[in-house]
Amino acid sequence: MSDASEPLSIDTEIDLKAAFDSAIVHHQAGRLSQAELLYRMVLRTLPLHPDANHNLGVIAVQLGQPEHALPLLNTALTQDLTQGRFWISYIDALLRAGHLDEADQWLAQGRKSGLAGPQVDELAQRLAVAREPKPLAKAGKNRKAKHAQPPLAVQQKLVALFNQGQTEACEQLARELTETYPRHPLAWKTLGAVVTQLGRTAEGVQIMRTAAELAPQDVELLSNLGVTLVMMGQLEEAEHCYRRALKLQPHSSSLHAFLADTLFLLLRYPQAEQHARKAIELNPNNEIAYHNLGSVLRASSKISEAESVLRHALSLAWNYPAAHANLANVLKDQGRLVEAEKHLRLALDMQPNNRMIRSNLLFATIYSHTVTPEQLYADHCVYGRMISAMAGPSMHLSRDLSPQPRRIGFVSADLFHHAVSYFVEPVWDGLRERGCTVLAYYNGKHYDGATARLHRKCDVWRDVVGMPDEQLAQQIVDDEVDVLIDLSGHTGGNRLPVFAREPAPLQVTWLGHPATTGLPGMHWRITDVYADPPGMTEHLNTERLYRMPEVFCCYHPQNEPALAEQLPVEHTGRFTFGCFNNFAKVTPPVIACWGGILRQLPQSRLLLEVHGAEDVAFAADIRQRFVDAGASPAQIDILPRQSGQQYVLYREVDLALDPFPCSGGTTSCDSLWMGTPFVTLAGRSFVSRMGVTFLKNVGLDELIADNEADYQAKALALAQDLPRLRALREGLRERVRQSPLMDAPRFAGHFAQALADMWAEKIAAQTKSG
Repeated sequence: MSDASEPLSIDTEIDLKAAFDSAIVHHQAGRLSQAELLYRMVLRTLPLHPDANHNLGVIAVQLGQPEHALPLLNTALTQDLTQGRFWISYIDALLRAGHLDEADQWLAQGRKSGLAGPQVDELAQRLAVAREPKPLAKAGKNRKAKHAQPPLAVQQKLVALFNQGQTEACEQLARELTETYPRHPLAWKTLGAVVTQLGRTAEGVQIMRTAAELAPQDVELLSNLGVTLVMMGQLEEAEHCYRRALKLQPHSSSLHAFLADTLFLLLRYPQAEQHARKAIELNPNNEIAYHNLGSVLRASSKISEAESVLRHALSLAWNYPAAHANLANVLKDQGRLVEAEKHLRLALDMQPNNRMIRSNLLFATIYSHTVTPEQLYADHCVYGRMISAMAGPSMHLSRDLSPQPRRIGFVSADLFHHAVSYFVEPVWDGLRERGCTVLAYYNGKHYDGATARLHRKCDVWRDVVGMPDEQLAQQIVDDEVDVLIDLSGHTGGNRLPVFAREPAPLQVTWLGHPATTGLPGMHWRITDVYADPPGMTEHLNTERLYRMPEVFCCYHPQNEPALAEQLPVEHTGRFTFGCFNNFAKVTPPVIACWGGILRQLPQSRLLLEVHGAEDVAFAADIRQRFVDAGASPAQIDILPRQSGQQYVLYREVDLALDPFPCSGGTTSCDSLWMGTPFVTLAGRSFVSRMGVTFLKNVGLDELIADNEADYQAKALALAQDLPRLRALREGLRERVRQSPLMDAPRFAGHFAQALADMWAEKIAAQTKSG
């Protein structure tokens, strides 16, 4: 063991600084659980860290737990008595906890030490009010009490202005009333509501917090504050508001439904399910409660029940876009893509500008066998134009461009233990070795070991989740980024509206999305010569295509598990085909193709890993689909998806099968890394040619099929020629390791050259036009 007094290593110091900096960003954005986790990470190594103790105490106060905050705030203050905010936070918590004598003592001591200002005066006033005896019931005769609230006619006017939608007049009157009657909650409540309606959400929340302090028994106010906090992503405080409201109205179906949604977003599924079911018990016609329950059930792998519950929500309220969208997600999970697409388009008819629903539609159609590449392209273009129109005008860039791109920015929500982080790390290393400055704009909420490692591997790290698009675009301009690279496409957490503002001279999309962005402001998409052969796919992209000479990405496995010592069939006596891709990719043509293979090899089996397969009815439905395609029930083995199985299940598979038209990505790389070859069907767009790229780069061209009959023939031939299969598997991991797929320095060189080539074209075009 190391000595406790041993100085921290440089890496540890960097990790702790990164953790603390990220904690502050999460805290400011209201993601209290993420912030708390990171502050505690710092305190495990530095238990007396003043700021971490202080900020953790502030979180406890925000969650209505001032007693829990006191030891943390005391530690912060005693460690650094020069920080006025430490004094203020500690005295505030003492007041909230009812420790008036201690608050008085610390306030007096602080003032002797020079503590002063409006916040200090406010603390003194709160202390004086808290010490005042409670007024008698007849205090209405007191002159001050007469003016404690505005005249009834003025209150009625304020409410009427709000109900009539006269927001400017309502805000003006509400502000006048808060100044004249600062202790009257109606003015604050109305002001908070109207300011939020005007889009100034953060200001509205602060005002509603004041109203809630003045009217702690106002259930409607607490509920509205909770809803607004959820919109801002401040989930822990929202939960606190709903729980306060439920203590006042424990039989409110709406409050239980809202709390269920918040707990779902906090990933606390059992509690969320409990409150959703309570909401339904209290009001069987509460469609929001059914919708929220459906979301929880899907996340809990209860797929069949989720579908039933969401259909019931729609039976209560057909014009409910969120319920249509979530039902579509459940249907997609089950591979029922045509029906999923129908519900997503219904949702879009109701909310045509809903970005999340449009993104869900794009992913459903990417998987679908009924949507042509041309239709998919058209859908992306519609969405891209919509994003651009909503984003506003492009940024005006006036700086001169350097001869070579030197400042390279990456925007992603997936810089944690995620497939994107595996592929991006060697690129960052290579760019920095070549003298480039790497800037990371992290739009994610997760922070783990991979995040800390990536933080160390870049020159500038900015946590931007929750940052308004306009502000982020300006930050990128101020950072003088030469090339801005999108790592998300249309996946969750993307910042495509920022790219639509064109804050960088050159904008590129890579890796995150297997199709065009459709965004006019995205200049290039990085691909390769196999996934997008020249002349085949240009018409399917709004971006220009930069084709890497070998492969579009560099695979970086997380570990090196032991390989199967022999063909699995030699151990089990039964040939095993396998597929561990997202089951949404297993389309009806895929089932027909694989069913035909199994029919011709009755002693073989198919091993699937499927999210939601814990649901007996769902698993039975999957099995029946293959039976209808010619397999026997005993040939279909279905396992629920579990963490920790990323590699090990391949030891049971003799030959993997790649789905179509959407082929595997990281899953295919994992298969090759585990010494398990796969058969793929070459399509006519990037999404259906990823398998072609991987097999070409490891020298397994013979496993690339031109059509479904060829696919079946190749799979059957290998299953019936074990010596040949054994030869393909022999040394496969080492061939993968030595291939372009894992040659990080080689790929980084190609990537740097790609940026230089694109930049040279940008310079040439600018020179020609100028």
